[in-house]
Amino acid sequence: MGSLEELYRSFRIADAFDIAFVALFIYAALTWFKETTSRYVFIGVGLLTVVYFVARAFNMYMTVFLFQAVFAVLLVALIVVFQEDLRRAFERLAAFGTLRDRLQPAPEFTEIDVLVETAFELAAKKVGALVVLKGEEPLDRHIDGGISIDAHVSRPLLDSIFDPHSMGHDGAVIVDRQRLQLFAAHLPLSKNLKELGTRGTRHSAAIGISEACDALAIVVSEERGQVSIAERGRLKTMAAESDLKDRLLRFHTRHFPKQDRTLWTMLVRENAPLKVASLLIACVAWTFIVFEADTAQQSFNVPIEYRNRPEDLVLDESTPVEARITLRGYQSAFNLLDPDEMKFSIDLNGFDEGQHRVELDDPQLGATGTLEIDRISPRSVNVVLHRPRVVELTVQPTTTGSVPSPAELASIKASPSKIRATLLNSNARDVQTIYTEPISLQQIDKTTTVKAKLMLPDHVQLPRGTPPTVDVRLEIRQP
Repeated sequence: MGSLEELYRSFRIADAFDIAFVALFIYAALTWFKETTSRYVFIGVGLLTVVYFVARAFNMYMTVFLFQAVFAVLLVALIVVFQEDLRRAFERLAAFGTLRDRLQPAPEFTEIDVLVETAFELAAKKVGALVVLKGEEPLDRHIDGGISIDAHVSRPLLDSIFDPHSMGHDGAVIVDRQRLQLFAAHLPLSKNLKELGTRGTRHSAAIGISEACDALAIVVSEERGQVSIAERGRLKTMAAESDLKDRLLRFHTRHFPKQDRTLWTMLVRENAPLKVASLLIACVAWTFIVFEADTAQQSFNVPIEYRNRPEDLVLDESTPVEARITLRGYQSAFNLLDPDEMKFSIDLNGFDEGQHRVELDDPQLGATGTLEIDRISPRSVNVVLHRPRVVELTVQPTTTGSVPSPAELASIKASPSKIRATLLNSNARDVQTIYTEPISLQQIDKTTTVKAKLMLPDHVQLPRGTPPTVDVRLEIRQP
C-alpha cells in the first residue's frame, strides 16, 4: 500500500505520455515481428530482455553486469544481423502517410475478378505468370528492370504480356491498386528452400518479394497448371477461383480499407488485444525502470552564477561561488541526473554598490528533473559589489639563499619599480606592495638581470595587456 501511495503521489502527466509513447513503439514492434521472417530471433532477444529486467528487480548484480558489459557488442550484432529488417521498418514508417490519408476510404478494386479469371485460364493452358499486388510498403528497391506501362488491369493485356512468345513473359507484373504499373520486372529470389520445395524460379521470386515487403504475389505454374499465392514468405496453392478471390479481397481490405475509418476505430478498436498487451508491457517496464518506492538522497556542490552584473561594479572575492544542495527522489532519477548541468543563477540587474542578501531558492536551480530539493546550504548568500580602485603598487623583489662567497649582493632593483593595478576586494585598501617570486642567488656570481614573476593576490588584477613579470637587476660586488 505504501508503494501504491508513493506511486500515486509521484505520478506525473509526463509519465503518462512516457508510457503511451513506449506502448506505441512496442505495438509497432510486435506488429512488425509478426510479419518478419526473423521473428524467432526477435523472440529470443525479447526473452533475454525479460531476464535482464528480472535480474535488476532481484538485484542479481553479476547477471546485470554481464548484460551491461555485452550490450554494445549485442547492439552492433543486432544491427548487422537485422539490417534488412530495420531498413524495411524505416521504409514502412516513411510510407505510413498522414493520419488524414489513412482515414480516407480506398477506391473499390473492381479488377479482382479479372485477375482471378485470368490466373486460372493461364493455369488451364499451362502458361506461367507472376503478378505482384503492392501493399503499403515501397517496392522500388526490390525490383530490377521492368517496363513502365501504367494501364488498367484487363484480361487481354495480361494475356498478351504472359504469352510465351512475349518478351515480358518471364518477368513479373506489378499492380498498384487498379493500375498495372510495370511488366517484365525481375524480383529477388527466396533462399527458403523448405518453403520452395521442388518449384522453380518463378515461385522463388514470388516468395522472395513477399519476404522483402508486404506485397502479395500470384504465381501460375506452367509445369503443374496450378495457381498459388505468396504472402509473408508463405506459399499456398489455390484450389478454386473462390479461394483466390477471397484471399485477394482480404489483402485489399487489410491494406486499403473500403469503409470510412473513424479515429476511434483506427486508434483503439483495430488490433485491440495487441494494443492492450503493448500497454501492459509498457506499464510493467516503467515500473521496473522508472518507479522505485524507496527514495534516496544525494548531496552536490553546485556553482553559483552571477549574471547581468553592472559594468562599473565588480564582485568582491568574499562573495560565495558555490552552495551545497541535497536532493531527494527515486534512484533511477539520480541515474538520469547530470550534476554538471546544475547551477544557481542570480540576476544582478539593478543591483548597486554595497552588500546584498540574496536567498537561494528552487527556481534559480535548473536541471534537477523529477528530484526534489531537500536542503540548500547556505540558504542565502551575501553579494558584495563595489567599484574597483586603481592604485600604484611598489614592486618588491624577493630572494632565497646567498651569492657564492666571497662575492656580495650590492643591490637589487626591479624594473619597473611600480605598476598600476586594480583592487577587486573592497577590504584591500592597505595594499601598497606587490612581491615577486623568490629568486635563487646560489648560482649568481656576477651582475645580471633576470625575469621574475609577480605574486598576484586574488584581489589584485593587472590592466589588460600588462605582462605578469618584471626585470630584476642584481648588482654583484667582488672583493
